[in-house]
Amino acid sequence: MEPHPLYQKILRDHHLFSALNDTQLKQLLNESQLINLEKGDYIFRQGEPCHHFCFIVSGSVKIYRLTPDGQEKVFEVLGAHQTFAEAMMFMGQGCYVATAQAVLPTQLLMISNTAYTHLLRINPDASMALLAELSTRIHQRLNDIEILSLKNATHRVIRYILSQVLRACAHCNTDSFELPVAKRLVASHLSIQPETFSRIIHHLSDEGIIRVEGRLICILDRDRLESYE
Repeated sequence: MEPHPLYQKILRDHHLFSALNDTQLKQLLNESQLINLEKGDYIFRQGEPCHHFCFIVSGSVKIYRLTPDGQEKVFEVLGAHQTFAEAMMFMGQGCYVATAQAVLPTQLLMISNTAYTHLLRINPDASMALLAELSTRIHQRLNDIEILSLKNATHRVIRYILSQVLRACAHCNTDSFELPVAKRLVASHLSIQPETFSRIIHHLSDEGIIRVEGRLICILDRDRLESYE
């Protein structure tokens, strides 16, 4: 694609690309594809050949696999200026291990694995940035495993609420956030039923710990939420 200055700036602000010089960034964009998706469109499906990883310009994407009984298991729901599938560059099998689907109208850049790995070989700072990103993803997966194996449904929901507020605080000082996707997708990510998720949210609201207004959740008593049994 033609390296429009807007996309150069957006990528420059992401740590996976910040170490690239202008020439390298333009080269990468020249070998990338800009695609626009409607809600429900697939980016790739599990088992398809993996030639790209993705940068979300706007919108939201869910990453999931199907269980043997045909149910979706959502691993991640990602938003604007996040990347996904970059680990596939180094896994050797050459196929996507999960399915990626837009949950909102979405624009994203499909970035060539070949072009990016070439830049990694000549730019050690970019290599270190990628290692940091993959290490963070591993840490997140370990946290997910701990929550799913050691915590009951209520504690999973509470951890989710606290993590979303922490993410919101990175942009502004707030104790509230808006659910980024439908409740059923959040419930799938937490391995609970949608009805269970709604029941826990309503219970915490009735206790005066949180306030719920549509998809907006506001923490009213953080101490009680963090120590809730």
